[in-house]
Formats: sequence, structure tokens, C-alpha cells
Amino acid sequence: MSVKMKTAIHAGKHTVGMFLSEIAHPNLIRLMQAAGAEFVVVDCEHGYFDYSQVAAIAAVASGIDFPMIVRMPGLSRECVQKYLDAGVDGVWVPMLETAEQARELVRLGKYAPLGQRGISTMRPHSNYAPGKLTEYTKKANDRTMLFAQIETRKGAENAEEIAAVKGLDGIFIGPNDLACDLGCTGDFNTPVMEETIAHILSAAKAHGMPCGIVASNPEFLKKWAARGMTMFSCDSELGLLKKGIQSMLSCVGLT
Repeated sequence: MSVKMKTAIHAGKHTVGMFLSEIAHPNLIRLMQAAGAEFVVVDCEHGYFDYSQVAAIAAVASGIDFPMIVRMPGLSRECVQKYLDAGVDGVWVPMLETAEQARELVRLGKYAPLGQRGISTMRPHSNYAPGKLTEYTKKANDRTMLFAQIETRKGAENAEEIAAVKGLDGIFIGPNDLACDLGCTGDFNTPVMEETIAHILSAAKAHGMPCGIVASNPEFLKKWAARGMTMFSCDSELGLLKKGIQSMLSCVGLT
């Protein structure tokens, strides 16, 4: 497991990564790292990765010290337990709307006394060598990352309470679903979107909580970086592959 992303985001540094949406080849994350990405989010909400595929990708990520987050299908003990035990650096919950849900994420994702994560240490997350249990569980709590994704009106309304939850490491905004819930599907630049995103960011800042956003438009990301966001997930392997193919065909000009 890597600690460099957690160190960076809590120091307020800009951190830029991308999604792995559905291609389950572990060496793709080596390519991402070589190209300059600083973390990867494996999308198990919309993507169809199984646990063994996530574990294989996590093994490579750990070997090259590349931070790997899993966006879970939802908030459940099974998902939190299996992904963290496989050695991923963190998990994030989509459609998180309340402080109660955020506290439940912390309960499931942190060992006692911070939470109630189940203990099974002869696993990849400890590199099969945990050592003294009390020392290992503290170290694991210190390095594991837990993220909330706010992408509904209700989540935005509760942003202050969510950002105040101890043990949470950051808030990501999901603009696609947020725009849909606000009645402006596909348009991230409406006044209501601007106001809602700004409110979430302000709530995060008030509690010293790192805040970021998921988008494929670099100018949109730059705008929110200028306003104080520090975590950015820009596009995916699918989006970038398609754009690269289209760019190549356009340059060749034979179609």
C-alpha cells in the first residue's frame, strides 16, 4: 500500500489521477503511472470488475507504489472488507448523502478503536507480514483512505455534516449525477450547479477536508482548481483511448 497520495491530499497539494472503467489488465496502471498520473480509481460502481481482477490490479499497484482507490458499488461491509484486504489504498462510496453513512464508512474501514473493521491480517494488505497486531492496525488506519462521493441535492445539503466526520479523508463531487438531480442534466455550468459545487467545496474547506471532482474536461477541472479544489480524476482509459484513436484517424485523414 502507498501513503504518498494520503500525504499529498492532506498537505493540500494538487493530485491528478484517472479512472479505470472496464479494462481489467493490471499493466494499464503501469502505463498510467509512466504517463504521469498520480492515482487510479478502479470503478466497481459502473464497471464489471470482479474481486479477483481488483486483487490482481492491486498487486501491481502495490508493487510499483501507485495509489489505487476503488469506487465501490455501494456502502457495504463485504465490499469494504474485501477491497481493503486485497491491498487497495482506499475506497470511496458513490451517492453518499448523510453524515450517518459517512460514519458507517469509517466504522467499516477502520480498525478499533476508530472503527470495527474485521481483522484478517495474513492478506495482501499487510504484505503477509503484519507483525504485532496493535502496531499493524494503527499503521493500517493511518494509511487507509476513505472517500465520500457527493452527487445528489441531498448530499450537497448535508455537505457540512459529512465533511465534519472524523476518519473521512476527502470528498469527491460527481457532476454528472449531481447535474441530473438538480435538473440540468449534462450541463455543469448552470448557476445552480456552480452554487451547489461551491457550497460543497466551502463545507469541505471549513473542516479541513480535501475536496475534488471527477470530469473529463480539463478546463472545467482547472476552474475548480483555481477555486481551491485539490483532487482531480480526469477521464478514463476508455475516454482517452477513444480520443487517441480519433486523433490518429483525423491526422491521417484517410477516412
